[in-house]
Amino acid sequence: MPPSSPTPTPESAEPTTGLPVPRHDRFANGSLKASGFELDGRLHGHWEWFRLDGTLMRSGDFHLGDQVGVWRTWDRAGRIVKETSFRAAPSGDAVPAPTDPPHGTIAHP
Repeated sequence: MPPSSPTPTPESAEPTTGLPVPRHDRFANGSLKASGFELDGRLHGHWEWFRLDGTLMRSGDFHLGDQVGVWRTWDRAGRIVKETSFRAAPSGDAVPAPTDPPHGTIAHP
């Protein structure tokens, strides 16, 4: 499940002016639980969620707090078991991709 994010602002709100900031959530044992970006306090860009054993569980993109594009769910063996499509990000708005994926991620096209 995606981590909770603040309530999205109405479309009439001021445009964002900040830069995406990396965010890494961890399990109590210190292993990586989720990795992605925030922009102005909202999930933005590519996100990945991991199981406690470090295997990739789910990945997808956000645009200012909204899920966009194709989201994928993997089983523990690394096979895609589900793909869900969401609307595309508004044209002209870039959704950042990870520059250095954390250990244990699966690179996908």
